[in-house]
Amino acid sequence: MPLAPGTLLNHRYRIVSILGQGGMGAVYRATDIHLDISVAVKENLFLTDEYSRQFQREASILASLRHPGLPHVTDYFILENQGQYLVMDYIEGEDLRQRLERTGPLPEKEAILIGISVCEALDYLHTRTPPIIHRDLKPGNIKVTADGQAVLVDFGLAKILQGGQATLTGARAMTPGYSPPEQYGTASTDARSDIYSLGATLYAALTGVIPEDGLNRMTGKAEMTDLRVLNPKISRRLAEVIHRALEVDPEDRFQSAREFREALIACSEMAALFRERPTISPPPPDFFGSPEGEMAGNGGQGMRLKSRPSSRRRRKSSPWLMIPLMALIVAGAYIALQLQPNLPQTVLAYFTAPTAYLPVIPSDTPISPVESPSLQSSPESTPSSEPTSNPVVEPQITPSPTETAVPSLTPTATPLGGGVSEIAFASKRTGMMQIWSIGANGKGLRQITNMQDGACQPAWAPDGQRLAFISP
Repeated sequence: MPLAPGTLLNHRYRIVSILGQGGMGAVYRATDIHLDISVAVKENLFLTDEYSRQFQREASILASLRHPGLPHVTDYFILENQGQYLVMDYIEGEDLRQRLERTGPLPEKEAILIGISVCEALDYLHTRTPPIIHRDLKPGNIKVTADGQAVLVDFGLAKILQGGQATLTGARAMTPGYSPPEQYGTASTDARSDIYSLGATLYAALTGVIPEDGLNRMTGKAEMTDLRVLNPKISRRLAEVIHRALEVDPEDRFQSAREFREALIACSEMAALFRERPTISPPPPDFFGSPEGEMAGNGGQGMRLKSRPSSRRRRKSSPWLMIPLMALIVAGAYIALQLQPNLPQTVLAYFTAPTAYLPVIPSDTPISPVESPSLQSSPESTPSSEPTSNPVVEPQITPSPTETAVPSLTPTATPLGGGVSEIAFASKRTGMMQIWSIGANGKGLRQITNMQDGACQPAWAPDGQRLAFISP
């Protein structure tokens, strides 16, 4: 009895509908309630040793495959006293048998594309270690998906070649017209058997007629009808390729699926569409199974790549980036000149002004402030060859018997000097910035300079006997 929709298998797979039914069981569409995806569930109700072993082998084969033209098994389990179950990707689409019933013989180009796609899947199977032979290739086992990909399904009769010998377990079945002669009886089958079955499938796809049975042809009971007799629209080159794939003697067929694929491409004039995609060179054959390979596969500690110290790359500045900057500088200078026309002379005088040094004569006599200071440069103390802006003068000390109040000033502190602990500072108290001094005790305010253009920035010499200042 088929499983009813809604049945939950193994607490995970809920049956949606039945996709097909055979003598050994059925194939269902189901929902994986854990992942919320559609899956195909294939069952085997014949739990004899031979059928159970064959079904489990199909699960093991498919679980190890990774190819877009092949389904992938995701689960396998046995329900006691019920059956074996194999869960795989649900391939949505129509099989080639359904398409032929719907449309009749396929156009040449479409049949070639299906043949090329199936050849790629067969080449993947035949080059596994050990090789896998499908042995049941026919239109009903080729599905065409919604995105135009041909997928090879139903591995119930597949076998594995161990050391050049085929496994002897499992059932051996034949599909008349599609199975090669060597698949009958106890003859040996290999990759070329699948090539024969694919050739027969393409023959039927192009003509709508199953080719004469291979065993009858081998025994002389039948001859294969030329493909172009049944469909004159087929090119001679394609007909020759398919006839070669259907040779009774395996030695006369294409010796590999890759060779068959190249022949189909050559006769279709689509070589540009099927150029070999560049691939990375694989590891050497002895890498797999070696201790080094296992260590790398398990994330072991192999040779570590050394990383170089990081270094900052110097960015090359583009000369074009300097243009906006220069424009801003020029604009700023122009605005400054408009606001302060005398700015260039002031700046130039600041950097080129001579420095005056004043000798300071110590005195213990109290110093009184000067009401109207008048300090002129002495001709004797300044040579006539020197400019008047750089004099060396002796300060005039005016004794005073009485003390006066100290004016409220906030002088800029400078090092003490003058031999009497005087503080020199610049002040505008007379209307022009001049150098003044005052005692450290806040007494004895006096004017030191009376320069025509003013004086500023006083600084005592290290010996405290000379005073330097700047006059514009």
